[in-house]
Amino acid sequence: MSVLTEPTFFDGALAHLERVREAISLPVLRKDFIAEEYQLLEARACGADAILLIVAALDPSHLQTLIRAAAAHGLAVLVEAHTRDEVRLAIDAGATIVGVNSRNLRTLDVDLQACDRLIGDLPPGCVAVAESGVHSPGDLLHLSRMGYQAFLIGEWLMTSAHPERLLASLVTSTPPGSDQVSRREGRAS
Repeated sequence: MSVLTEPTFFDGALAHLERVREAISLPVLRKDFIAEEYQLLEARACGADAILLIVAALDPSHLQTLIRAAAAHGLAVLVEAHTRDEVRLAIDAGATIVGVNSRNLRTLDVDLQACDRLIGDLPPGCVAVAESGVHSPGDLLHLSRMGYQAFLIGEWLMTSAHPERLLASLVTSTPPGSDQVSRREGRAS
């Protein structure tokens, strides 16, 4: 479960994270512009299991420092990339879970083809996460077949009149892992 905690642009709050943690037993991701180690401590204290680090917002050495610090605090790290260079920086910094965001952070335009272009740059063993732009079970199926193992789906669920029904339809339309064909690995997985 991804929880926005950034207050200025996304009306998030750490209190939201605490409420979600109390309500569910699923892993919880703090989704924010993480730039300092104290934010990792906040995330942990509020019940997060994971944090988001955005390559575009951090220099490479700081990214690596935050990845290591998060591990030391028992937090998993989803490292978000938008370009081939950012994927390389994420991997070089030690990321093992890499999200390809289809949303351009500068223009906020969504280009689902970004996921297609970058999946081949993620090495085997790296958990590939498709972020943004999923608007149908067909999108989910396509991304699964490309080799993505996880998905951040927010806007579509948040704007749905019945997010619980939408989520149920997405879950039931996803093929079993044995039927996936991964372009990243070039074989059935």
